[in-house]
Amino acid sequence: MRVGTLFIAEIDEGLRKYEDHIRRMAGLVSGDPSLPALPVTLRRAGLSREAYEIQLDETGVRVSAGDGLGALHAVRTLLDVWDWGGHASLPEGEVADWPTFAVRGVFVESFAGTDRMSVEDWHQFLDRMSQLKINTVGVSIYGCWDIRHDGTPSEYLFTPLQGYPQLESPQHVTTWSAETEREVDLDYLPAMFADRFFGEVVRYAESRGVQIIPHLGGPGHSTLVPRALPALSALDDEGAPTGYGYCVSRAEARAELAHFVRCVVAEHLRPNGLSRLHVAGDEYYPIRNVDPTDRRRVVSPYCRCEGCRSLSPGDMLIEYLLCVGEVLAGEGVAMVHWHDTLVREDVLDRYLDAIEERGLPAPVIAWWKYNDPAPRPTNTERAETWCCPTTGLFPHVFQQDFSGNIEAVLRRGHGAGALGSFAYGLPDPADHANYACFADLSWNLEYSGGAGGFQQRWARYLANDEHDLALQAIRSAGSVTASYPLMMYIVHHLLPYFSTAAAGSTQYPDDLLRSFAIVQPPMADVLRQVAATLRDAVSIMPEGRAVRFWPDPVAQWKAESGRLAATADLFLAVIGAARRPSLTGQEVERLYADGRDLLKMAAATKPAYLAPLVVREHWGFVREIEKSLDRLRTGSGLQGEEQWHAWIV
Repeated sequence: MRVGTLFIAEIDEGLRKYEDHIRRMAGLVSGDPSLPALPVTLRRAGLSREAYEIQLDETGVRVSAGDGLGALHAVRTLLDVWDWGGHASLPEGEVADWPTFAVRGVFVESFAGTDRMSVEDWHQFLDRMSQLKINTVGVSIYGCWDIRHDGTPSEYLFTPLQGYPQLESPQHVTTWSAETEREVDLDYLPAMFADRFFGEVVRYAESRGVQIIPHLGGPGHSTLVPRALPALSALDDEGAPTGYGYCVSRAEARAELAHFVRCVVAEHLRPNGLSRLHVAGDEYYPIRNVDPTDRRRVVSPYCRCEGCRSLSPGDMLIEYLLCVGEVLAGEGVAMVHWHDTLVREDVLDRYLDAIEERGLPAPVIAWWKYNDPAPRPTNTERAETWCCPTTGLFPHVFQQDFSGNIEAVLRRGHGAGALGSFAYGLPDPADHANYACFADLSWNLEYSGGAGGFQQRWARYLANDEHDLALQAIRSAGSVTASYPLMMYIVHHLLPYFSTAAAGSTQYPDDLLRSFAIVQPPMADVLRQVAATLRDAVSIMPEGRAVRFWPDPVAQWKAESGRLAATADLFLAVIGAARRPSLTGQEVERLYADGRDLLKMAAATKPAYLAPLVVREHWGFVREIEKSLDRLRTGSGLQGEEQWHAWIV
């Protein structure tokens, strides 16, 4: 049925919460003005939360919904169907729709890339997620990791706190400029911190039916707060603050921690009407590469003061969470935790017992894992449970297909009684398929057909391909990008990100070039097949189309596949150059020219907030090409190439 436009003719009082946005969304269905304008009526019905029904014929669109969010979802569905039909028609028929998971959320890490997102970037991200019927977004407002590029700790505070100026976290990035074709240094504060727009993000999300849950990192891999606030820091055997981890027994340490949490609530939760704080609790164990003076030193987060030294790591974690939880409960704020350390230290039951004994609200336990095997959540009868796959880990390395992880984690969680799905990620348009797969299975796990069913619909929706060439291309490329061991343990290491965590134990890229040059196993052939497979997949992928609120996902997919293939080709070319008995300056310059082309490709295919971080990874290799060739050719060299794969050929 050809339609010119939709207009809201009637809306029940009980559905008016999102009326402004509902009217705005309906107005986006606007085509040929000579065609009929269909009226839309939205009426309250006895349906479950977020559920809706649509009846559509030539007389108009009749929507029944259980609440305002259900009415908004109905209009989003009409918009999706309108887009599918090429902005010209809507099919007559009926729809009855409701979600599998009550909570469908994505988590945005405070990390390299998100620290550069402007308020407009956040608005765009929220538009994308809400159109996918995501109703929860976790925003990390504080997080720390180990030392990577530039020899400085990866520390991010996104929300300033009065009285704590020492917690400001300036960032320094050395990268390469595609405009000047030179190395550049960027120094800045995280944009959300500098421009103080966390509250605006919360308000914009709420207007679109999305709840924001701020995330507070710690006590695992937390360096900024305990270093800047030594009164709450863990102590060593001599009683000196370590600047890593928290003391949970001294009265003054607990008081300082409580004051810090109250400031977060008073300045950022209460003014924005937020009633949940994600108190991380994850990855609480000793690590190296956090001490700038000795990156190989293993640093423990466990306090050694008189009151703490008799406590186990699990006991210390419980005390930390209870201290924070009591403060939050007094402010009417509930908690969310990652599951991993509570389960690894075998204290989840004891922690929930302590929560009950103190009369604190039961927390949400978020069970996460990004590779096989998927976790099996427990204690779902004692605490609300969320299951947490990933929509993409590191946008500054190479795009991965996480559809298998998404399906496995959601099915395990749903089978265990999880009420929520909550995916870890960092905003990157290249992850459109992962976000869409997560949203699709979170809304309709039972009838989605899983990852395979999603991919078939996604291919046809984006490429309008009757011969399934797009699906063939996606699955062919997925033989590379959906393999977690191949991507995480081999392919990503072409870039320096992981080598920078080795604390001087690896010389990049020399050691890596030597590893890929060995004859058996034939590691160079791994890269050849990766590049060839991706190029072949790109060659058969039909042209795609833009999706509302996203750039052309097919074009982005092709660009990401091409970037990885070009990186593998350049890496292999450097291996070939290192093996030659003589090498001219022109040959070295040709390698460097190919590297510059790769840098420009990376800069052109990523959004402005990600481009400097993605280019930095490639620049870390390109700038080392000539120096690495000199070192390899004057040293022990590389193994010579051999071809003798009789069992394959």
